[in-house]
Amino acid sequence: MSFFSGLKTAVHSTINTSSCSFCNVAQTQTGICDTCFVAIESNDISCGRCASAITHKRTQTIKSVLCGRCIKKPPHYHKVIAASRYQFPVDKALSELKFNKQLHYARSLCCVLERQIKLHYFDAPYPEAILAVPLHPKRLQERGFNQSEIITKHLSQSLGIPTAGNLIRVKNTPHQIGLSEKQRRKNLNNAFDVRGTLPSHIALVDDVVTTGSTVNEATKLCLRYGAQRVDVWCLAKT
Repeated sequence: MSFFSGLKTAVHSTINTSSCSFCNVAQTQTGICDTCFVAIESNDISCGRCASAITHKRTQTIKSVLCGRCIKKPPHYHKVIAASRYQFPVDKALSELKFNKQLHYARSLCCVLERQIKLHYFDAPYPEAILAVPLHPKRLQERGFNQSEIITKHLSQSLGIPTAGNLIRVKNTPHQIGLSEKQRRKNLNNAFDVRGTLPSHIALVDDVVTTGSTVNEATKLCLRYGAQRVDVWCLAKT
């Protein structure tokens, strides 16, 4: 059995809280063992702005590489930092987290994201505050939790960065799954509001970044309320 075949079986098995969330074999204090950590962590070359995977053959540093889309029309946020690609087993884990309340996956994947964050800021200061991408109150009541808030709390504790609740969702947007980028942007028009002022450097936290429409719309608003730089942190980038 291949390593990823083993992971595929483990994702659907009963999880022991003292075992790795992905292989369900190795004992770990963080929720993810070293082997699964390495297998899940994204090591491909990504756009330095939106974190989309790109093919790049020139001898530039990874931070300087931008995709054609970001060169042509840069997003409002400064950069996306992602723990992994949205592919197996991460996609299955995030689906279990969001729709089946398997919250242990948040802790496990936050360990991977935390390493990526430390690598990106090794010679620069962290954001002054981190904000979860909010759910509309009606959606929050239906689901019972906001996975982005759970991720934000994990990162706040592990990195020592305060959270802020200034960003709220005032429009109950339809599910974005399967929609084009244009449709997503239309759905998100006037979806957010900000209460009070924001620090100059913040990070927005979400579970998955797909086209970037949600975080870009939230960033535009944050920039109007005091933020001068907005980074985006996520568990997976499609």
